[in-house]
Amino acid sequence: MVVPYEGRDSGLWGPGHRNLYFEAGALLGELQGHDRVSFFHVDRGTASGTWHTQLVDYLNDVGATHVLTHIEGDPGAGDGTWTWDSAWSLMDRFWGGVLLGTMFDSAFRYTFLKGKFLARMSPRFLLVDICMPMDGALVRGVPEVGPVNMPMSDESMALVEERLSTVEVEHDVSFVGVLYPNRIEMIEALRAEGFSVVVNPHRQDEARTRQETMANQPGWLEYMAGLAGSRATINFSESSAGGVQQLKTRVIEAGLAGTLLLTDDVNLTSRFWTPDVEYGYFSSLGDLPGVAESFLSDGQRSERARVAFAHKSRELARTGFWGEIDSVLLRRGLPSVLA
Repeated sequence: MVVPYEGRDSGLWGPGHRNLYFEAGALLGELQGHDRVSFFHVDRGTASGTWHTQLVDYLNDVGATHVLTHIEGDPGAGDGTWTWDSAWSLMDRFWGGVLLGTMFDSAFRYTFLKGKFLARMSPRFLLVDICMPMDGALVRGVPEVGPVNMPMSDESMALVEERLSTVEVEHDVSFVGVLYPNRIEMIEALRAEGFSVVVNPHRQDEARTRQETMANQPGWLEYMAGLAGSRATINFSESSAGGVQQLKTRVIEAGLAGTLLLTDDVNLTSRFWTPDVEYGYFSSLGDLPGVAESFLSDGQRSERARVAFAHKSRELARTGFWGEIDSVLLRRGLPSVLA
């Protein structure tokens, strides 16, 4: 069963919205049969005690073996409310399944402690961290899932392919994100080397600050079209919490958009793709123009890397998420979700 953080009344439910919980549930249905997957939506404004009880009842009614949900905040709340400790206590007492708790921002201490607390409550909790390795981080010696790539349903991949079919490659390099001073210097350095660089190509305005970048966001399909419009795109891996690198979702999105990835991630992207063969690695902003030049000046090298990166990204989008979860479930002696 999937309990989405942004459900049916969010405006982001359905294919083509980059909604992890829709994609994970829809993909599992494609892999295992849609009759084996159910969704439990919590409408905005529902009291926590109400949905806690309703969830436990529904889990037992449908015979659910696993729950996948977002444990950084309550489903449907959108206001920072967190009562998963109470919900998991009730589930642990009156339901015998496994809670698969997903996190995006465990680099933030308070968020990390939420997962640690739930893990200490019951061994039937498994953390699914999208961005960071977490083995032994919650309970010493106990494996968890992470990092793991964004799943993608066939429905959403079809929408991506349809949108990208009309996109023409117009730029050498794209950058999506906030224009901090050092990033502006990076862009100017690339342009000084003769590269055509586009910033936030999915937007019609010139967003520069974090607030402007986050406001009035275009849809996800337009974002993917923006990535596809350049030969390469830049990814910075440092968490907004600072001091730690993450496997950003943009990594696999670059592959699904069919563009070459240039990233400063030291050892997370390389868990899934081969550095300097399937993507370009730069160790510093000063290093970036040379790395870009080494790929983009060699059409055959950049095309081989782009094609290989895209091929593996499609494989990971279909098999990586649930495959990694199932592997760790078996290592933990917990029931398989794919059996």
